[in-house]
Parts: sequence; structure tokens; C-alpha cells
Amino acid sequence: MLDTKLMADNFINIAAFLPVTIKLTIGALLIAFPVSFLFAFTQLKRIPIVSQLVRLYLSIIRGTPVLLQMFTVYALIPFWLNDLLTAMGKDIDIYDVDPIWYAYFAISLSATAFLTEAIRSAILSIDEGQKEAGYMVGMSKWQVYREIIIPQAMAVALPIFGNVIVDVIKSTSLAFTMSVTEVMGRAKIIGGMTTKYLEMYIDAFFVYVIFIVLVELVIKRVEKSVTKYRKVH
Repeated sequence: MLDTKLMADNFINIAAFLPVTIKLTIGALLIAFPVSFLFAFTQLKRIPIVSQLVRLYLSIIRGTPVLLQMFTVYALIPFWLNDLLTAMGKDIDIYDVDPIWYAYFAISLSATAFLTEAIRSAILSIDEGQKEAGYMVGMSKWQVYREIIIPQAMAVALPIFGNVIVDVIKSTSLAFTMSVTEVMGRAKIIGGMTTKYLEMYIDAFFVYVIFIVLVELVIKRVEKSVTKYRKVH
């Protein structure tokens, strides 16, 4: 039988680590969005070698589990950095770095892959005639993309962006494997202390559900606002 009292007593304790989950989500997205734009344009412009490397990256990341990516990042990056700093004669203990930085990078990997495809597809969906119209009124290629193509492409890709954001939030639940204590990590710790793992996991479940529902409501509101703006213009 579930210990509902223990669940009630610890729900706030687990929810108190939601800011860490939010921090992980924002940090990963801040890395993923600019890199995704860069990758999308290398694909669109078919830049030799670079576009092939990006395609290889997308295939690898989409074909491997997020948990495996996290383990790989957490095991390899400190090892490589430590060897590099040692070779440079730098006396820096890379293992003292806050593991949340590795978590940002690891979580951003899959987000970057999906955002790249979303941005590329959205840009391709914009009518070529709009580019020509921009060039005819004297706009440069950069101005055409900045003023005409990218704003419309972002509106088209917004629903996919929403899905990626939700996926990133869910991926943060794996950050405890990298020694980052967020919602899931806290639930696991309390579960170990009380031997009531199921109750703590249910608490974490409801924390995630409430948070993701709120995020989805905000995303839908933004989508409606963008849709109204497009209809007006």
C-alpha cells in the first residue's frame, strides 16, 4: 500500500529542485538553438565536407539513446580535457568542474539534432518568390533572411520547437546519472533514505506533469499569438 503521508510530506521537498530542472532546460536550449541555426544553414547551403559532417552528427545523435550520450560525455570530455591541460602544462583539476556544465552539453546534443531538422525544413517551406521580392527592392541576402525568411520559418517551426522543449525537460530527468541533483535525482535520494522509491517516483511524476502542462500552455499561447499576427499581416 502506498504511503500517501510520506508522499505528501516530501512532494514539496522534491518540487524544490524544479529550479535545477529549469536551469538545465534553459542551459541546454541556449546551446542548442544557435548551433542548430548554424547546422541548418550548412545543410541548406551544402557546404562541402561541413554539411557531410553535420549529417553524420545528426545520424549518430538521432540513432543513439540520450542516456548513452550522457554517459559518453561525462566519461570522455573530462578525460580529454585533463589530457589536453596536462599536455599544455596547466595545473587545473578538471574533475572539480561542476557536473551541471557537462549536463548542459549532453542534453543539448539531441535537442540540437532535432532543432536543426526543424529549422532546415521550416526555411525550405518558405516560398522562393519572397526571396526574389526582397532582392528586387534592394535587400541584401542577409536582410532577406533576417527580415523575411527567418521570422516566417520560426513561426512555421514553433510547434516543433514546443515538442523539443518538452523533450529537453524530460531528458533532464537523466541528469542525476551525471551527479546533478534535480527533481528525479532528489526523488531517488529520498527514495534511498526512506526505502520508499515508488512513492518518491510518483511525486516526481506529478512534479514533471504539472511543470510540462504549464510549459505546454505557454507554448500554445505563443502559437496562438503568432497565428493571429500572421493572419493580420
